[in-house]
Amino acid sequence: MDVQNELEKMGLKLGEVEKYIEDMGYFKGKADAVVLAKSTEDVARVVKFANEREIPIIPWGRGTSVTGAVTPIKGGIIIDLSSMNRIIDFSDEDWIVHVEAGAILDEINAFLRPRGFFFPPDPASSFMCSIGGATSEGSGGMHCVKYGTMKDWVLAMKVVLPDGSTVTVGEPLHKNRVGYDLTHLMIGSEGTLGVITEVWLKVVPIPGYKIKRVLTFFDSEEDIGRTIINLRKNRVQPEIAEYMDLKVLEAVKSSFNIETHGVGALLIDVPEFEIEKLNLSLSNPSFVKVADSEEEKEELYKARSYAYLAVKTLAKYAMSEDVVVPISKLPKVFKKVRELEEKYGMKCPMVGHIGDGNLHPIILYDDASKDRAESFFRELCIYVIDEGGSVTGEHGVGIQKREMAIRQIEEHNGRPLLDLMKEIKLVFDKKKIMNPYKQVV
Repeated sequence: MDVQNELEKMGLKLGEVEKYIEDMGYFKGKADAVVLAKSTEDVARVVKFANEREIPIIPWGRGTSVTGAVTPIKGGIIIDLSSMNRIIDFSDEDWIVHVEAGAILDEINAFLRPRGFFFPPDPASSFMCSIGGATSEGSGGMHCVKYGTMKDWVLAMKVVLPDGSTVTVGEPLHKNRVGYDLTHLMIGSEGTLGVITEVWLKVVPIPGYKIKRVLTFFDSEEDIGRTIINLRKNRVQPEIAEYMDLKVLEAVKSSFNIETHGVGALLIDVPEFEIEKLNLSLSNPSFVKVADSEEEKEELYKARSYAYLAVKTLAKYAMSEDVVVPISKLPKVFKKVRELEEKYGMKCPMVGHIGDGNLHPIILYDDASKDRAESFFRELCIYVIDEGGSVTGEHGVGIQKREMAIRQIEEHNGRPLLDLMKEIKLVFDKKKIMNPYKQVV
């Protein structure tokens, strides 16, 4: 059967397959066809067609995954939702915005800002990632230390199920306790249960108080971890609390006006009335820079946002980790990463949403050192699991972390929970066509 011909006969627009077989994490696959969906009806027709023929379906937002979550493993039909990018409705009374899955996060905030509102989750790829992808991955970002991740902001969504039927899960309400919580089941499911086509999001007013943005440098990573612990002990709630080590700072300073000192820096936003408590929380800072203007604040924010893209230029490949540990164990994780750098003879620049214990070590490698990079990755994941942490906080599981995610569930929660997850998958997707070989199912 010629899948592309069959889809074209249905009046669907197709894309070039070669543009869709690799994500930003260098995970490659192969696909039989790419459908450029224009509507939920298009998506439903494709999914029904695939279900009848037991062809895999892979939802695609903007391809910004770094874990292989959008990579077709053994062929199938990719559904590109990027053209479904409308902002359908907004209410400044209900504080809810209704958007299609292909809408880009920054464009949603550009729409909200002049109306006095914003949508807090802001992954580093917010200038290019879609709301459907962010929902499917359960993404976070710099503001998650205060506002949480996607799971805290999605109220409802329209989903095309594996049989081609369309349902709305959840309610566009700020409170709803009817039935099982399928909304949060879909968030972070990585397209393994259905295709998200529309989303209803909570939004909040832009804060009326003045924010101070501080870039603080340190001579030891232990002091960096200790500073985050001190913020907790001193009851300081940052708006953002981000880490960039010296390798990252050096990578971004050619594009952004940013200084470099010591071993790394914390980028912290606090309300102006909390600045003294922030200063008291800093553990042996070597240099402190307070942004003097809105332009300088934006420059520092962009430097952190583009850090991963800047670091990727330092080597042929970059393997991004996404580990989460209890705040109290941050100093130990810093030490472990540097021990593994030395053990494997590899460079590992590190960034992260350190305020909630989420770090992104980025292992740099080439073709000759790929096996060592994978051993580095595996050993760090096992260490984090043993320390009571998680192998992913916001990047998702995809292909990259599937083995380690299964290990984490078995060790922390027990095999029966993993079995229950597999049973849930079959309730939704009896033919196992939805983004196969991803997640833990």
